Amino acid sequence: MKKLVDDRLNDAVNKEQKMPEVVQDAFQNSYSIIRAKAKKKNRKRWMKPVSVAAACALIASGLFLSNDAALAKLQAAFGFKDAGIKLASSNGDTQYNGVIQENQNVKVTLGNTFADAYRIGLQLYILPTDIDVNDVMDVQVEFRLNDNTGKEIAALVSEDKIKEPSSPVSEIETKTTHDSDGILTLELLLQSNKHKLPSLENSELVIEEIHFSTYKNGIITVDGKWAYSLSPANVQQKSFVANNEVEGLQLHEATLSNGSMHVSLTVDELLDEYVLFDITLKDQDGAIYTSSGANVSQEENQSTVNLVYPYSIWNEQQQITLSVKGYEDLLLSNK
Repeated sequence: MKKLVDDRLNDAVNKEQKMPEVVQDAFQNSYSIIRAKAKKKNRKRWMKPVSVAAACALIASGLFLSNDAALAKLQAAFGFKDAGIKLASSNGDTQYNGVIQENQNVKVTLGNTFADAYRIGLQLYILPTDIDVNDVMDVQVEFRLNDNTGKEIAALVSEDKIKEPSSPVSEIETKTTHDSDGILTLELLLQSNKHKLPSLENSELVIEEIHFSTYKNGIITVDGKWAYSLSPANVQQKSFVANNEVEGLQLHEATLSNGSMHVSLTVDELLDEYVLFDITLKDQDGAIYTSSGANVSQEENQSTVNLVYPYSIWNEQQQITLSVKGYEDLLLSNK
């Protein structure tokens, strides 16, 4: 089986003209979102497959280095359909790692990485040798991401494992893809809704377990250790201020980064975390952006909301509109 996969991958990598189609087809599946909120931790186990319908694929990581042109195409591709990360990546904010770690007969390659002030993207290529690839429906990993002091930035682990309760990461979104050539890609998007993320300089990503969801044998778990050192990213930031006053709204912060925009504001009413479609961002071209998660705190008759939008500093627009349902628009401009 491995030889067949290697042969298909070798053909795909060396046929430069076909690679864009391969990459494009590999990233068509939908997202799976795991909420990393404390109040939801005990409701259901992370160990359940995120999506039974999601298919798995495999990639023979060493073959990526055999063709520079094909490698460049893969480096430019990040599978998340995210306007902010897409624009940031097209402007060189995505880094290719390419480090291969093999343990317990599973080879894992860390591919593209992305980081700005509020989000981190990680791309993994996974190749097991003892599991029938065609029998795999989905794959997920348990991991920890630690900063240069060893402090945990984020963790996605089962409930019986200890993790840092004060992690800045609010959301972890995962996506697995599988195409006809047998290429498996697992992508992780980490987001902090409230706090700026620490630098990735000398940080470490450690994968502790890999779960293969199969048709015939259920979930096959592989325990091991696949560790990677991450490189620092060139994080850019730009602040925006409110140009007008809107009764009932108070803007605390609006910070634009490489592929994300963080907004913090207080609203004179009680809101919950399901306000995502009630607070939107609009650029000068009329494009509307919504956040995938919100951090909401309530006090008396007010709510302070923190959101992160998929909006990039590379848009270079000087004015943005923040719309809150039931209120006049708040006009934001670059300081």
